[in-house]
Amino acid sequence: MADNGMDRRARILLAGFGVMVAALTMRLFFLQIIQHQKLSQMALRQQERTIEVQPARGNIYDRFGRPLAFNRECFSYFAVPAEIGNLSRTAKLLAPWVGIPAGVLEQKLRTSRDFVWLKRKVGDATAAAIEKLALPGVHHLSENRRVYPEGSLACHVLGFVGVDNQGLDGVELQFERTVRGAAGWMRIARDAQGRTVLTSTKTLKAPEPGQDVYLTIDKVVQHIAERELARVVEKYKAQAGSVLVMDPQTGEILALANWPEFDPNRYWEYSLEARRNRAVRDLYEPGSTFKVFTAAAALEENVASENDIFDCEQGCAVFNGRIVRDHIPHGRIPFHEVISFSSNIGTVKIGMRVGAERLVRYARGFGFGHPTGIELPGEPAGLLKSAERWNSATMASVPYGQEVAVTTLQTAAGYAAVANDGWLPKPTLIKEIRQTGGKVTQAERPEVRQQAISPNTAKRLRALLGEVVEHGTGTEAQMPDYAVAGKTGTAQKAIHGGRGYDPYKSVASFVGFLPADRPRLLIAVIVDSPHNVQWGGVVAGPVFKAIGQNLVAYLGIPPLNGNVAVAEVKNEKMDYVPQDMLSVPEVIGLERLAVQDQLKRQGLAAICFGQGTQVTAQRPPAGAQVKPGSPVLLYLEQAAVTGAEGPGADSVVPNVSGQSLRNALQLLHAYGMQAQVSGSGVVHSQTPLPNTAAKLGTVCSLICRDPEGHP
Repeated sequence: MADNGMDRRARILLAGFGVMVAALTMRLFFLQIIQHQKLSQMALRQQERTIEVQPARGNIYDRFGRPLAFNRECFSYFAVPAEIGNLSRTAKLLAPWVGIPAGVLEQKLRTSRDFVWLKRKVGDATAAAIEKLALPGVHHLSENRRVYPEGSLACHVLGFVGVDNQGLDGVELQFERTVRGAAGWMRIARDAQGRTVLTSTKTLKAPEPGQDVYLTIDKVVQHIAERELARVVEKYKAQAGSVLVMDPQTGEILALANWPEFDPNRYWEYSLEARRNRAVRDLYEPGSTFKVFTAAAALEENVASENDIFDCEQGCAVFNGRIVRDHIPHGRIPFHEVISFSSNIGTVKIGMRVGAERLVRYARGFGFGHPTGIELPGEPAGLLKSAERWNSATMASVPYGQEVAVTTLQTAAGYAAVANDGWLPKPTLIKEIRQTGGKVTQAERPEVRQQAISPNTAKRLRALLGEVVEHGTGTEAQMPDYAVAGKTGTAQKAIHGGRGYDPYKSVASFVGFLPADRPRLLIAVIVDSPHNVQWGGVVAGPVFKAIGQNLVAYLGIPPLNGNVAVAEVKNEKMDYVPQDMLSVPEVIGLERLAVQDQLKRQGLAAICFGQGTQVTAQRPPAGAQVKPGSPVLLYLEQAAVTGAEGPGADSVVPNVSGQSLRNALQLLHAYGMQAQVSGSGVVHSQTPLPNTAAKLGTVCSLICRDPEGHP
């Protein structure tokens, strides 16, 4: 009986053991087969930590390739708390170098986390000090720190970036996707003892650098604008100010300056007020600078002409219950003097002839009430009420720039349309965007938004604005040997949080262009709340003059040839073209953008062949004598210049008409051409026609005649 009991117990034990083995087998099968992938991933996560590696941001350059923002390699420090033996000592030694109180830092290190940032993107001196401490558990990563080599120069255009390399304002923010690049990834792995170690062999994905941005800004022009703006703000103890310099034909912005300014290398040390791009974001009532647009509507609609007489009622008039005053009383004066002497009363009467609906339509045609589309964040549309929303007093306000809110940029663009034969250009800050290695991925071209007025009306307005400077309110903007056209503005400032205008605060402005007959530069000057003196002509006019005098010398803009009245200038666009032959400069080895602008200033054209950023060859060679406007052929790194094989053109036919046969042959040779000649003397005609694209080695047929015209 006992044996049977023992057998039964043995069988029970064996059965239980079998069940246990079966359960374990099923569990192992479940873990090793069914959940193998999931558990492996969990183990990998416990053994490794993935860290994002920031890419190198693209550089930002001025129009000539001079750097305004680039990257510098630096160290960022982190701690692995499990590797630190004495947390208190480590915190005490690190605190002065990472800018965290020792007690706070010690608490930060007493964590279950295996990775704690200490300080990102430290300077060289700080990095050297931390390395010298040689503290266990303190490691570094190599990162890129954004550097602005010119300090505050063009700060409101450039913007700035945060500690994680993200653009926070300006071009840095607007072109974040382009400039930032693509992040990479690397792993921090634990060793067999569970300690965290950093290994470069664990890189998962290399970061991709961002693209480079070339601005239309000229570093020298920007410096001049900022310097003169700072001087006028200091002189009049003004609250703020802006200066904008633009090419009115293309809309390219050569300088955009604001005061106060800031250093983007240390942007966190400055207030939001200092970092605000006032020229693009701040709205103000333009005052008298708006009168030119009222005048434009009147001339275009033929409701008034330059010699129509308007009664300015000795400086005080009432319109629909609203009192309007002039700063200098006038009686009956002609239209052109209403503008040159800046009569509010006369301008209201001009506006009444135009009517509300047409006045709004023309103002919108000059770009008011809409963003310009500038490549910067935060641009407002401005304020321009539709005619349906005008009340009985609005007509006594809008014609001379009250009850309208605009930006400095909008005003400058509107004046550019007057300078540009009525065509409103789109303001732009971007010249090119390039990949690493120099390949151009985006090239901006001049763009017009719409035609605001006819060329004839624009010509008449230029004459009116020239009169403003000659003997009106803008005489302080006069420049020796140059005809200047522009308009002063003295706009009242609304009482903050109240109704009406502050009698002691104003916005003083001058907006104009030069030379008046063939505008090359447009300069807008805005000074907010100058003390003691408020008039735009007195405060802002001299700033225009100072900037203009510097720029005509720097850019090589010639003075007038003789005493040419603004009103007599021909209607068509005119670029300066000297009558004598021009000498081609040496440009090999120079940066392409700089060469293009240099040639343009010298009265020559530039045509590029190939890809790249540097000129490796040129035709004609340096010293060749060519006609004004002749093309200079620029061959870049990837362009062939020695043969005529392959598809496409690699030269341009020069203009040799009117030249002696000897000079013509020399010039054709300089462009890589050959000649077939009929007759002798002076070239009368040529085939192919001048400026036609051609292959190197092309044969040009020349028909020559003697000076008396005989073949």
